[in-house]
Formats: sequence, structure tokens, C-alpha cells
Amino acid sequence: MTQRYIKELANLPDVYEAANRLDPGPLKAAIESCAAKPAVMLGSGGSFSVASFAAYIHQFTTGRLASPSTPLDYMTLSLRDAAVMCFTASGRNKDICAAFDEAAQREAKPLIGLVMRDHSPLHELSERYRYSRVVSATSQLFEDGFLAVASLLGSSILLLRAYRLLIGDTAALPPTFASFMQSRVSVPLDALVDHMRPAVAPETTSVLCSSSLRPAAMDIESRFVEAALGNVHATDLRNFGHGRHHWFAKRPDTTGILALIGDDQEALATRTLELIPNEVSKARIDFSGPRDEQALAGMVVSLHLAAAAGQVRNIDPGKPGVPEFGRKLYHLAPARRRKAKRAEIADVALWRKEMAGGWKTAHQIEELREHCKRGVERINQCKFVGIVFDYDGTLCEPDGRFQPLSTPIANGLNRLLAEGAVIGIATGRGGSAADRIREAIEKSYWSNVIIGFYNGAVLRMLAEGPPTPGNPTADVLRIEKLLRSSRHFSASSFRSNDCQIAISLPTLEEPATSVRVATAIVEQSGVKASVTCSNHSVDVILGGGGKMAVVEAVRACTHATSGAPVLRVGDKGRWPGNDSELLDDPFGLSVDEVSASTESCWGLSPRGYLGVQATLYYLDRIGWQHDAGTIQLE
Repeated sequence: MTQRYIKELANLPDVYEAANRLDPGPLKAAIESCAAKPAVMLGSGGSFSVASFAAYIHQFTTGRLASPSTPLDYMTLSLRDAAVMCFTASGRNKDICAAFDEAAQREAKPLIGLVMRDHSPLHELSERYRYSRVVSATSQLFEDGFLAVASLLGSSILLLRAYRLLIGDTAALPPTFASFMQSRVSVPLDALVDHMRPAVAPETTSVLCSSSLRPAAMDIESRFVEAALGNVHATDLRNFGHGRHHWFAKRPDTTGILALIGDDQEALATRTLELIPNEVSKARIDFSGPRDEQALAGMVVSLHLAAAAGQVRNIDPGKPGVPEFGRKLYHLAPARRRKAKRAEIADVALWRKEMAGGWKTAHQIEELREHCKRGVERINQCKFVGIVFDYDGTLCEPDGRFQPLSTPIANGLNRLLAEGAVIGIATGRGGSAADRIREAIEKSYWSNVIIGFYNGAVLRMLAEGPPTPGNPTADVLRIEKLLRSSRHFSASSFRSNDCQIAISLPTLEEPATSVRVATAIVEQSGVKASVTCSNHSVDVILGGGGKMAVVEAVRACTHATSGAPVLRVGDKGRWPGNDSELLDDPFGLSVDEVSASTESCWGLSPRGYLGVQATLYYLDRIGWQHDAGTIQLE
């Protein structure tokens, strides 16, 4: 065997330390919104092993289901309501890019990519679909040969650290590669290859593993096939007992066993291996410590197993030689979704309503299509007296809520105000939102901007400045006490004033469930209040507030009659989202979630345009003349 792969293994201590120095914050921020959701982890070739590791870590950390998938599988299954994460070291993998594009057009949320480069075709796709996010993790040490080695270890370490950070786990990995492996694996690092050689010497190797070592088993299969190192079967200890053991009755001389055993299944592994005929070659490695670290150590063991098999078969896994037909196969790519030259807006609206309402039969869909056509026509033909925008998730991305509004958003708002529009902005916050809006809008237009603070509970002209929140009233204090006494909100934090209770939820808590619990508690209190949610918070609004109050204020400011059409733009249009009431109107436009209603809350931006990108799409199509606004979406 040549030395390419051995050199790559020798660099693992430096790769480990480089990955430990990376900031996991950007990846943690990207995966935060998928903590309470199932997830599909996409990878091909070596990156499928990373996807398998990510799926295990997601399940282990969040308790939500996750599954590794190849790009082709994902593109041929109509999956919905799941987060999607894509892994590719270079960002150039055609299959991953095609799947990322497909996921964006399905509007999978969140849609995340992890790339070991600063610039790549995957980054360019993320620029096209701006609601998505690609995280870069770069180091010269992450360069690979034929098989993924450095990039696999680097990305796996970053994933482990980001998921720990997500749940507030501050435990650090051991400082050095040697100390990490010594603390987690029963076989010394420098003896791993020799220890495992008996298991890979036969033609076929059967890998038995605990659940935390399943990603390692998947990686072993990938390496053995890609570098032609041998045949591999992989399963857990009990599935092995349901028929798979029969292989050894027929082929004991040509099969070896590698047992990767976590410290929760030691006794079962011992009893299992004792029953295997003595003539079967065996190697056992035991793992201990936190399950996520066992999974990481298992990936390192897989890297060394490939070296052992390479020595037996005189193949360098880092440079096994690629046939010409293999190069041609690699450069094929799955067919991407064809993009229509001009997508019909009603068709986009129909698709989003189907996703929200679960419409199925041909008759139902045709009926819905007619509703969508009429809804789009009505919006295109209407003249509006004003516009009301939600703030977080609509005028700014959720992770940029305390930053200045973007220049394109500021330009769009100022253009409409210059043309004579009256604009309302509804926000769940107080003074911090007012400061950002004042920075974005020219002072000469402040008298035409109405802010609904605390979800519309307090109305102010922008020229008046932000309100000073009052002390919580007796009703607010009574509801807050009941909420705090609930076991469901024991890990939540509270902020209250005289008209609102804002509950910040733990990362793994599902907002819709929290809304149901809070609503029941509010009803128990006997106090009249409404309950809504955003991504990770629940708001209890008292005093008759609500974002509809901003709509009425816009009508009053323009001296319009009750019921005069006001265009509304928000992101959380599906109950219990905090824009569901605001967008429940024929002139409600969503930039993200739509309701199942056939008469309101329309999503009319191009597929894959969500959040601020969708808001800009709408803004570019709004005009104002003679004290009336129009929007042309076709």
C-alpha cells in the first residue's frame, strides 16, 4: 500500500485541534430553528457519512427524528414539514446542489448547507434563495484525498459542538486528539489498525454496532465499497440475531466480525459474540463516555479500519485509482426541476395552499385553483388606502431583528412614503424596533408611519417616538403567576409590562404546543387576552391590543371608511402565528406561512422566495398614486 492514506491519518491530530478552534456559533444559529423539527440530512459519497453522523446527533440532542438521505432519494420523495441540511466538503457536488435547489423550491425550512470552503456553487444557490443559509468551515487542514478523511472529522466535530451549544451544553471536547481517543476507545490509537486487521482479512466483514456507532458503520460501508476494500454487512446486535447470523453458518471461513460496542450494551455484545463459531475471525472495540463523543470516536475508528483493509489488500484508500467510466459516472447529475419561463402566480398560490391545507382530490384542487385565481385578480385590481407590515421576519430576518433594516427594505419603504403612502408597522417589541425604523425612514416621512408596539397594544406615530412601558397591572401579574407555576413553562423566561407578557421558550420547545397551554391558562384566569407565537416565543396580549389595531389606525389616518382595503404583509399567517389575524383578509400577503383559507392569507412570491426576499418582491410591485396604492403581481 502507498502512503497517501497513512499520511492523511497522521494529520488527524492537527485536524482535530483545528476543528476544535472553529467557532460553532454560526452553525448553531443556523440549526436553531430546526431544533424542534424532524430533519433530513443530505449527503453523497463521503458526505453521506457526515449526514449519518448529523442525523444521529440531531436525534440524540433534540429527541426529534432525523434521517440521512441521498440527494436522489430526497428529490424523488415528496417530503414536507422537515428541516433539510446538506453536506459537501467542496460545495461543488452536483447531486447536493440539485437537492438543495429542489429543497428551496419546496420551501423546506430551515434549509442549511455546511461547506468546508468560503465560496462555492452551493453558496451561490443560497444567494438565490436567501431564506436558506450556508455555513462555511474552512481550514487548509480539511483537504482530502480520494476518500473523505479530514473534512469528515472536521465537520463531525463542528456538528457535535454546535448541537451542544444549541442546548446550552458547555462541555468541551478533550484538548488533544490523543486524549480524546484514549478516553473513549478501549484500544490504543497506535494499535487500532493491527487490532482490527483480523476482522477485515476475510473477504467479507460483518459490522455489529450499538446505536451511537451506527454512523461509523455507515462510513465503513462507504469506504469499503468506494475503495474496493471488501464486502461489508452492518447491523445492530439484535437485528443480527434475526436471520443475519445465518450467513456465518454458510461462510464462516470467508467472513470476519468487527463489533463496535457502546458502554450501554457491553453485556449483550459479550453474550452475542460468545455464540459465534470460533473459526470466525473477530475484533471488538468498546466505547465509553457521552454518546455523541462515542459516535465521533466511532468515525475515527472507521478511518483506521480502512487503513487495515488497505494493508491486507495492498490498496491505498487515499488513492485507489479511478477508471475512466467512473469519472464519467461521477460527473453525471440528477435532473433538476424545470423552471417555467413565467410562473403563474395563481399556481404558486395554489401550491402553497395545498401544502397548508392538505388538499388531495382532483375536484378539491380544481376548486382551490379557482379560489386562487379570483384571489389574485382581486388583489391586482384593488386600490388600497394604506399598508401594514409585520416587522420581525418580514422587514428583517429573525436573526437580524436587532440590526438596522437592510438598504433595499429602507429604500422600498421610503419610495412608497415619497409617493404618498401611509404605512403601519406592527411589532411585538418596544423601543428597540422604533430605533431601527427611525434609522431606516427619512425624518420627513415620520408623520405618515404608524407603529403598533407590543403587537398593536400601543399605537404611536413614528414622529412621537417609542412608548415607555408601564408596570404590569394586577391582571398581567395574575396571568404571569399562573404561567410561571405551570410545569410547561418552568424553563422559560418572562418579560411583562402593562399590556403584554412575552415568554421566551427553550430551544427545544415547540411554539404551537406552548400556545395551547398558555391559552388554557389565560382562559382559566378569566382575563380577556389573546395568545400568539413567533419562532421561539409566545406573547399574551391584554387590553384589546392586536395587529388589527394597526390596520384601523391606518384607516383613521387616511380618513378612510371602515372596511376600506388595507394591504397587509406578514410572515406568520397560519394559526397560532402572530400574523394569523392580520393576514386573515383578502388583501393579506404572507412572506412565509400561509393559512388553509381559500379567501385570505396568500403567498404570491416566487417559489423559494421567503422572508425579506419575498417582502422585497412585493415592495417592487407596489405603486402609489392619488392617495391610493396598487400592486401588480402578474
